[in-house]
Amino acid sequence: MTKKKVVSSKKSKHEHSSHSHPDHTGHLKQLSRVRGQVDGIEKMIQEGRYCIDIINQLKAISAGVKVIESSIFEAHLKSCVQDAFASDDSENIQRKINEINKLVYGSKSKG
Repeated sequence: MTKKKVVSSKKSKHEHSSHSHPDHTGHLKQLSRVRGQVDGIEKMIQEGRYCIDIINQLKAISAGVKVIESSIFEAHLKSCVQDAFASDDSENIQRKINEINKLVYGSKSKG
């Protein structure tokens, strides 16, 4: 996966070291497809379509979002987390571990 240096004047709620982050622009087409599916469901509801047909479309959206989520998470592990561990910066490593714990186990996880 191609890495791209992210430069932003906005501070995110997560502090990031100045390493290259993966380029996620390849997911824009998938997100556009999901957006189209959401629009389609809105139309189905307005037309009073059968519940099961609407639910099937919702499941398709959910599956599509999961594919995008999984891909971005994998890229995060291969780039951001790997870079943190390679840096031997114990604070940065712990930050990445805490991020993943919160992501996997929710906000009630310690860290």
